[in-house]
Amino acid sequence: MSETKDFLKESSKALQPIAAEMFKAVVNSLGKLCGGAVAFGEPAITAGTKESLPQALTGPLAAAVCESTGEIAGQFTLVVDVSTARALAALMLGGEPPEESAETLGQDESDAFRELGANAASAVGSALRATLSCEASVAIKTIETPESEDKLEDVTGKNAVFISAEGAVAERKTAILLACETEMCRAAVAAAARAEMAPEEPEKEEKLPENLSRILKIRVPVIVVLAEKMLTFQEVLNINEGMVLEFEKNSSEPLDLLVNDRKVGTGYVVKIGERFGLKIGEIGNAREIVEKL
Repeated sequence: MSETKDFLKESSKALQPIAAEMFKAVVNSLGKLCGGAVAFGEPAITAGTKESLPQALTGPLAAAVCESTGEIAGQFTLVVDVSTARALAALMLGGEPPEESAETLGQDESDAFRELGANAASAVGSALRATLSCEASVAIKTIETPESEDKLEDVTGKNAVFISAEGAVAERKTAILLACETEMCRAAVAAAARAEMAPEEPEKEEKLPENLSRILKIRVPVIVVLAEKMLTFQEVLNINEGMVLEFEKNSSEPLDLLVNDRKVGTGYVVKIGERFGLKIGEIGNAREIVEKL
């Protein structure tokens, strides 16, 4: 633990913006899958001891253990209490947080919490790559359920940095903890220092085909694909008013953006007044779009 305290004494200021981006990525990921019923404040950074746990985080606990590989290698663990894990699982599955208490997760709740952890891990990987301009791939390893705060160290390890904040899930006061191995935090701080020192590359002028100007004012169909499925012609004929067609697509998954029936990017649905729009998540540059079309 002295290793962690020494590291924070030297590097807590440099770690703060990185930790904030990681925590924000986790909260946004959970909120996206749980209908926005997740709200937390700015995280605090402490050495990983029982005494530094948020007051709202008490056992039994649920922990999604994740591993980062690449330039930022190490383990980090998403920790909430079991009641919060059950509430998150219920919200993700389209239900309401259970009112009755439980000491552990049911199988469906555990599976849902694992999916939440996997999405959070992916979001943290994206945040590290964007913030530090480095190679980092993060994936979930396992779900653990420490019976109390005393057992948490068995999951997070002895040398961990705690990134935590209190907030609410479905209006219930709670806390979220990210426990990151000190070596992972040290690698992140080093990557941030390298990114600061790296000279900025001049932006390359994007050259498009010379004859493109002839078609720039042509109107083309831009389509958002909500979902697709195959039905027999008989099944199509049996469709009637009021019938609900179910598609094998999670409502939180990105939607494909097509131009002239060619996929050029993806995005997420956003509400704009009484209408909806598509917030672009991934899309190529102008040359790449032209090449696809």
